Amino acid sequence: MHLKRYIYFLHFFISLTFSDDIEVKPIIFTLHSSNGSDWVYDKTPLTSFGAGFSFEYQNPTWSVIVDYIQLGFVGQINHSLYSFSSIKSLPYLDKSKDADGYWSEYVKTKIAYKLKSAEIHLGIFDWNVGHGVNSIHISRKSPSFPQIGFNWQIKKNLNFIYFHGFLNSGINDSSRSIFYENEISQRIIDAPRNIAFHRVEWKPINNFVLGFNESVIYSLRNLDFHYLIPVAPFYPIENYLGDTDNIQMGFDLLYMFTTKQSFYIGFFMDELTPEWIFNSKNHNWFAYQLGYGIDDLIFQNSSFIVEYNWIDQRVYKHKYKINDFYSHGEPLGFWAGPHSEELLASYSLRADYSEISIDYSMVKRGLISDETTITNYNDTYNSRYSDGYELKNYFSVRLQIASKIQGLNYLFCINQIRFENNGLINDFSSSNKYSIELGIFYNYKSIRD
Repeated sequence: MHLKRYIYFLHFFISLTFSDDIEVKPIIFTLHSSNGSDWVYDKTPLTSFGAGFSFEYQNPTWSVIVDYIQLGFVGQINHSLYSFSSIKSLPYLDKSKDADGYWSEYVKTKIAYKLKSAEIHLGIFDWNVGHGVNSIHISRKSPSFPQIGFNWQIKKNLNFIYFHGFLNSGINDSSRSIFYENEISQRIIDAPRNIAFHRVEWKPINNFVLGFNESVIYSLRNLDFHYLIPVAPFYPIENYLGDTDNIQMGFDLLYMFTTKQSFYIGFFMDELTPEWIFNSKNHNWFAYQLGYGIDDLIFQNSSFIVEYNWIDQRVYKHKYKINDFYSHGEPLGFWAGPHSEELLASYSLRADYSEISIDYSMVKRGLISDETTITNYNDTYNSRYSDGYELKNYFSVRLQIASKIQGLNYLFCINQIRFENNGLINDFSSSNKYSIELGIFYNYKSIRD
């Protein structure tokens, strides 16, 4: 039996090594913003750059994708970089030991084994659940996390998705950290935090899609067998285990009026307490999403989308901090976190090898703290935004041009950002700035894609 497995994996390795289906590309990019865009609050120039590689292998049974980039940053920045931006957050940000600037990394890996009606995958990547630009259930805001799962097409119009992921809690596990502390150095080991997720997608008619999600955050054990049963509902399991974990539910729908025009909604529910559903004070906390999209508006090869997201001040946070719906200090759901809302609109036009896009976003975010989490559970919280808020208005015009060299793209962008802040995060009351972005990307999309 062991010999058969060895021969099987040896065959796979040889096929991978000598296959014509392998593609390896270098990745290089640099991007400069004259005033920091919405990456930072202050008016300060910021330059990011990176180098790495992209590896892809495809055959009818296996696929392997690897993207790795070493990132560098030069400018007046700190760990709040991208904190009020939809740009994907970083797993860490280290000060350079030998030069000015900071360093981080980006990694995306996925190994998939394809069956007739299913795909089993393992890797480090992320999701954008639902049909919106910015998901309210699981988005791409937090750093990618290791996971294993599968997609199963049960019927032509019925899909089932499951994954189990390993998150970063950011909470020190002192019982293990003591083993990594001496006169030379000290390392902090975080307490384990995990997520299990499953989703059913049903398409009863060609122009209508329904999706139903359930997820659970659990911690302080590396793996819980109960949540490894893909088709078992998590809600009764969580109660069976003692009501210590954090359950989320949601649904979304997409209705296509025509092949070029669609409408979508999303709904997210945290802390389900069925007997209190109709009470004025309850622990059923919601987030909503509404969106509309249309193609070929005014011009051919164009697309327009408008979206509104509303996030309750009580979602994503848990009575036990170890079970927050977060990873690396960033929400797994809507990028601005709880107690927020966003109105966005985007129009893009593709012509030959170029794309121009006009984007607008207005985001409002209120106070969130450990104290507010306690008041939420005690039903003594203040009304929305009554403790203050910060506001961001973002408007940009961006032009991406593909060169004659395959994979090489240039970026030019001008944007206006207005921050209004009453001291929740910074000490200034407002900031209005214009930034010009210039970028060169080789085998890599721009930072906002």
